[in-house]
Amino acid sequence: MERFSPGQLLDPRHEVVPLRGRSAELAALRGWRDEHGGRRLMLLHGRAGVGKTRLVARLDDVTVLDDADLLPWHDLLARFTDGAVVLLARTAGWWWSAIRQRAEDLGFDTADLELTPCPREHEASYTDACLRFAHRFALPVPDAPTPAAETFHDLHLAALAAVHGRAETDRVELVRWLGSVDPMPPATRRQAEDALAVTLLDDRIAPERSPAALETLARAARRWPHVLRRAEELFTAEPALAATASSAALRVVADSPAPARAVARHVFDDPRFHRDPLPAMLTRTLLHEGARTAETPELAELYGMLSARAALASLKEEALEAATEEVALYRELAEADPAEHRGGLADALGDLGLRLVAVKATGRALATAEEAVEIYRDLTDGDPDYLPRLAAALEQVGVRYAATGRREDALHAVDEAAHLYEDLVDANGALFRIDFAKAAHHLAIRLFDLDRDRDATHAAHLAMVHWRSSAESDPRYEPEFARTLVAIAAALAEHGRPDDAIVVLEEASGVLRRLADANPRVFETELASALAAASVLLLRADRSDEARKAADEVVLLRRKLAAEDPAGRPALAAALVELVTVLTGPDRYLAAEDAVDLLRELDFPREALNADLADALRDQSVELVPVDPRRASELADLEVDVRRELDDGPAYAEAVLRTAMLRGATPEGLAAARMAVLLWHGMRTADELTTEPRYADALSCYARLCARHGGRLDGAMEVAHRAVMVLRAANASRDRFEDAVHAAETVIRAHPDQESARARMQALVVRDWPAE
Repeated sequence: MERFSPGQLLDPRHEVVPLRGRSAELAALRGWRDEHGGRRLMLLHGRAGVGKTRLVARLDDVTVLDDADLLPWHDLLARFTDGAVVLLARTAGWWWSAIRQRAEDLGFDTADLELTPCPREHEASYTDACLRFAHRFALPVPDAPTPAAETFHDLHLAALAAVHGRAETDRVELVRWLGSVDPMPPATRRQAEDALAVTLLDDRIAPERSPAALETLARAARRWPHVLRRAEELFTAEPALAATASSAALRVVADSPAPARAVARHVFDDPRFHRDPLPAMLTRTLLHEGARTAETPELAELYGMLSARAALASLKEEALEAATEEVALYRELAEADPAEHRGGLADALGDLGLRLVAVKATGRALATAEEAVEIYRDLTDGDPDYLPRLAAALEQVGVRYAATGRREDALHAVDEAAHLYEDLVDANGALFRIDFAKAAHHLAIRLFDLDRDRDATHAAHLAMVHWRSSAESDPRYEPEFARTLVAIAAALAEHGRPDDAIVVLEEASGVLRRLADANPRVFETELASALAAASVLLLRADRSDEARKAADEVVLLRRKLAAEDPAGRPALAAALVELVTVLTGPDRYLAAEDAVDLLRELDFPREALNADLADALRDQSVELVPVDPRRASELADLEVDVRRELDDGPAYAEAVLRTAMLRGATPEGLAAARMAVLLWHGMRTADELTTEPRYADALSCYARLCARHGGRLDGAMEVAHRAVMVLRAANASRDRFEDAVHAAETVIRAHPDQESARARMQALVVRDWPAE
């Protein structure tokens, strides 16, 4: 029996005291796990000590992430796996809502289950704990009533003390007792929090300021009221500690007005919290506090800020709710004073439209965008200063029209926006050039969508000219300029202008190469993508040398990125596969083998495979048969692996057949030939197979290998005859037909009674051969 300190005995991971009850919750978790396949995410939450860890230990085939509410959102998402994932946390709230909505965007089905204390199980669990602890310490089992306790942890701590002769029920005294008998550091976060809480009962003792200490303080504050008071006082007095504290620690005080006011500016300015729910939570607190005294315009502005910060954190539902309140307040203001507040209402409607799009409410989003346009039109009639906002609203309504299939309406809206921006550029180029460039790009997309390729190309040219001018005058615009070029090149290529697309991609690659020299980590991936697109177009244009040069550079970049981060390995494999398509001769085969070796390690991601890779493996295998049959067989196996993943049944069956031919009359060769025959049975109907020459090839191969192996000859005779009949019905070439006849003759000669075998074959011919 493993020896544990008193504190370690209370660690739920050791499960010294088994979990009791929770059958309904366990059944719910198992039902969720088994309900359907795909990506699933469950939050199992409840206060510390209610049994989350021990409950989830009974759940097989899931990925468990403990203390999920402590992890930064991006770290937590990075730990998700395919299949079922269970998050353990003490709380739910907005941190979970943000994770849930982000996970749903990644294709996860989400659910949550709260574990609440279950006092009905306390008596049995307390008795069990006393028995087990007494056995551990060779002490008498105490005869004491079950104490009142909030959680299993509190109950088991009381049992541990009772075994040692301390019939304590006071939580503070129990924590002090544990510290006195266990010299080891706290065995769990919960014990560390309780120890800190008891220490901080003395107001003369100040809490530590390290990140870990602040996190422990915050966790303890959720269960100990005096610790919450100390935490609120600390962050109110020293708001600069927000730069040290984690999001999880600051969330504990985010609902309290005084510390929220104190730390808000530090949090809003801290890049660590960009896209974290914490800024939205602080804004919500400030809004609720100000709601009692704020004027309506200020309150509407606060709702707008809450909506924006919630949207940044992927709190889409919460952002929509806030934006709806913002619009309602501005409607009230606009009714009272249209001249002063209709512009604010239109702006708020624009925000609301974005929030509606985020929750896929496209119909409402369109209606909202149309209302905003109408308000801006009215305002522009009296004040030309509203023209930029009208143009922006027209662009947005164009997007909404396109999303609902109203392509002509989308074009008209974006065309009007582009013309407005063009006029604004004439008046103030420095201020509106970027807006016009974006609108012209959008206009090109809409024109391409309606097959007005000449007009679309002209609009794309205008977009590039103005983006180029902006980037030349201000290098900060170079990244977006390059991305716009890549997007325009893709549209040009898709609409039959590959030569123009190549020119645009060459310019984009030049810009991205410059940016990558200055900041490789950010821009090398985009450079690789642009070069890969250029390589494909160059190859199609019969500019093979240039295509190879671009593909080689892509591979070099992808190798570097994969060496820095294993997550880049699939992209490297895809680059190697693409390189295969532009190479010839031995270089092509080497690249193919290199690609397959990496793909095999990655379990053959479908998106990285193509038929060119499989063809290269096939060609190299065929070429090596006379000089290195062993290597030829290995390459044929690799081809089979690739063809299987490509889901091209006939090509896969032919690849399997090639491995059978290479292995010859061995058990492996026979199995492969039989598999090739069965694959054809699975792909074609019986009628279709009667004229399928490739099926006949598989039959002949199987019959020939049976003859050489010396087994299954009676069945092989039937198979060989069927191959001949299929080729005759298919009117196959003379060589192919004669090869099948030779396979049938091989089976007859292998038979121990050749005369009987020949007679049987003749009978099959008489039976099936059509009369002349």
